[in-house]
Amino acid sequence: MAKVRSPNYPSMSLGPALEAIRPAFKAENRNKMSRAVLAKHLGYSSLNGRALGKIGAVRAYGLIEGSGDDLRISDDAIKALMAPADSSERHDALGRLANRPTLFQELRKEFPDTFPSLDNLQYTLVKLGFTPEAAEKAAKSYLASMNLVAGIADSYTGSEEDDGGGADSEVSGDAEGRIPPPPNPPPPGGKVKIMAGERELTTGLLAKDASFRLIVSGPVGVKEIERLIQKLELDKEILAEQDDENKGVFE
Repeated sequence: MAKVRSPNYPSMSLGPALEAIRPAFKAENRNKMSRAVLAKHLGYSSLNGRALGKIGAVRAYGLIEGSGDDLRISDDAIKALMAPADSSERHDALGRLANRPTLFQELRKEFPDTFPSLDNLQYTLVKLGFTPEAAEKAAKSYLASMNLVAGIADSYTGSEEDDGGGADSEVSGDAEGRIPPPPNPPPPGGKVKIMAGERELTTGLLAKDASFRLIVSGPVGVKEIERLIQKLELDKEILAEQDDENKGVFE
């Protein structure tokens, strides 16, 4: 029986794809290179099937431009790799790269306002003709890429090598679809236990002796972040009122 193949999808998320081409950029900058040379920069000794699959994956995001043996690192890839992390130039480049795959463009149209849950996204992909396994890999790749653009750390892990999605679907076993949180120290008093379905969104310092750790569950997008900001603004007002009341008591 012939193996059922799902539609093409980049099962390597954007973060690992960027890291995959970093050695090529470091060695070649904007120089033209052949597919064989690019394959070596990607970690392969020859232009084998897996090397071609990984080249297809980075091309799906527009990290590599050109054709045949006339390839080079794209302008947006260089901006994403080299621009300051908090710059609008890097953010805009990441946005263009993440929305380059045709499948991701279709998913953005399907869910224009916020990111869907992983289960909802998998079901949508199955309806589009994906096998359940491929749907899970493609869904995680999409969510990890969108979270990278939004600056959100997540726990969507990229898939291993896969041959079900066409030339641009394969990803090497060392690629991870996770966007690691910044290396901040744990909050005072030890670690907080993360329950099933929860994940650490971000951590950081508030003062010399104060830090925070934000635990969330479910998909978190721009709207959810805006609501969180509004909630923090309200808490800030309440704390300010309490401070004013305490001043009145002790004056």
